Amino acid sequence: QQGYSINNSLRFRSSASAYLNRTPASAGSQTTWTWSAWVKRGTLGSQQKIFTAGSSGSLFSSFEFISGDNFQFYAYNGSTNAYLVTTQVFRDPSAWYHIVFAVDTTQATASNRIKIYVNGTQVTAFSTSTYPSQNFAFPINNNVIHNIGRDNINVAYYFDGYLADVNFIDGSAKTPSDFGETDTITGVWKPK
Repeated sequence: QQGYSINNSLRFRSSASAYLNRTPASAGSQTTWTWSAWVKRGTLGSQQKIFTAGSSGSLFSSFEFISGDNFQFYAYNGSTNAYLVTTQVFRDPSAWYHIVFAVDTTQATASNRIKIYVNGTQVTAFSTSTYPSQNFAFPINNNVIHNIGRDNINVAYYFDGYLADVNFIDGSAKTPSDFGETDTITGVWKPK
C-alpha cells in the first residue's frame, strides 16, 4: 500500500534463489486455516511462488503471482481440487499489498471455502474459480515441506520482493481486520 512503511520485512531475491522452508513435526487442521502477509513485488511479469506446501507433484498447494501479474491459488491432489485466479493484477512494485487467505473447507457453500482479501477487501472477481470439495484436506498444515519464496516440487519459481508480518493461523478462518486496519487520518490500510 502506498504511503505506509512496513517495518522488519525480509527481502527475497530470485537471482539468489532465496527462500525459507520448514516441515512441521505434526499436522494441524488441513481444512481450516488462515495465511496473511504484506507483500511488495520486486520483479513483474514472471511466475513467482510465495507459499507452497506438498510432498510430491501429485499433492501440493501454492499461492503465487503468474506471468500476467495476477494472483493465483492452486491445489492439486491427483486432479485440480482448487484453482482461483484473480482478474486483478499486481503491477505496482512500490506498493505493499496485504494478502489474506482464509480457508474453511467445512463450509457448505463452495465460495465460502476459500476467501482471498487484498488490502482489507475481499476479492470476488476471478478469471478462474474452482473451489475445493467440502472437507478437502490441503497439504498446507500437514507434516510435509512448506516453502516461502519458491516451489517445493520443481525447486523453482523463486519470489522476488519483500514479505513482512507473515502469519499462519491453524484451525481458524480469520478476516483482514485481525491483521490490519484503516488509518483514520490517511484512509490507508495498515498493519495492526
